[in-house]
Amino acid sequence: MKTLQNIFVIILLFVFNSLKAQPYCGLVELVPNTSINQLLTFNDFSDYLGGITVNSAAKIRVRVQDLAIPDPLCSWNLSIIADNGGGGVPVTEWEELLSYGGSATNPLIALIKIRVRNSCATSINDNWQTFPLGVNTDKIVIIQNIFPIVNNAGSCVDNVNGPGDYLTNYDEYNFDIDIRVQPALNYNPGLYQLNLRFHLEENQ
Repeated sequence: MKTLQNIFVIILLFVFNSLKAQPYCGLVELVPNTSINQLLTFNDFSDYLGGITVNSAAKIRVRVQDLAIPDPLCSWNLSIIADNGGGGVPVTEWEELLSYGGSATNPLIALIKIRVRNSCATSINDNWQTFPLGVNTDKIVIIQNIFPIVNNAGSCVDNVNGPGDYLTNYDEYNFDIDIRVQPALNYNPGLYQLNLRFHLEENQ
């Protein structure tokens, strides 16, 4: 008879800005700019088989300001990057922090599903998505890297990428990040970590 053991999953959500120079925009910023931790605990069959969904596990707010003399080339892109810590961790797996034993495989990056949504559906991936390649440094695109501006603030369509911010254009520049993990009984029990890095960058 198979004994059910706990799998504890820690998801660390980090946000950060590009360090590149900003030749066309005056400010490109994510709010908040500190890490957010989400802990998922799998300890019964319904969680393993049905999965755990966390709506609004993180909220990402974008602020992009033009230069004092507006530049029509000021635009931006936004993505989520998977980071399992590297350092010898297999590129397809979550980082193992603690093992409870087992002879199966460790959880895979492809196991996590992410939905990015707002009222205007500006994200091109506002339905459930997995990382396409399922490997470390893989990414899910929220706003495409298309240069210059695709849609200006206030148009309330996908790929709004001009100057604007979550205070004046909340429905377009605010994003709710939902996560879903459904491991079934295929993975080794233990404590695992995956970093999700939100990358906002000026288009150049």
